Amino acid sequence: MQDMVLLADALNDVDVLGVRVRDLMTGTVMSVMVVISTAVAWKRTKSVLAGGAALLGAVALWYAVMNAVAFRDSVGETINPGGGAPPVTEGRGPAVVRVVDPAAGAEPGRGGEVL
Repeated sequence: MQDMVLLADALNDVDVLGVRVRDLMTGTVMSVMVVISTAVAWKRTKSVLAGGAALLGAVALWYAVMNAVAFRDSVGETINPGGGAPPVTEGRGPAVVRVVDPAAGAEPGRGGEVL
């Protein structure tokens, strides 16, 4: 029984460590990458507009990383695995076809029309 408690404590410690590493990566490392990418874009072009565009792009990427779970869940709700579109024949009644004898001089192969 004591071994099970130690294993549960070890698993809990690993889980807490994983949460701390994820927070470090999404907080500190992503913010440093935003600053570096903005600085590199500005240094290469010497343009405030390019630096601002790099900043907006990096912040958009950071936002997507921070909210990846929400994006995943919203896409999962929108898209059905089997393709949500109904088959072509669903909701339609049988087709009514009127057969007409071709008149003299009519195109060969035409013998009816769909109503």
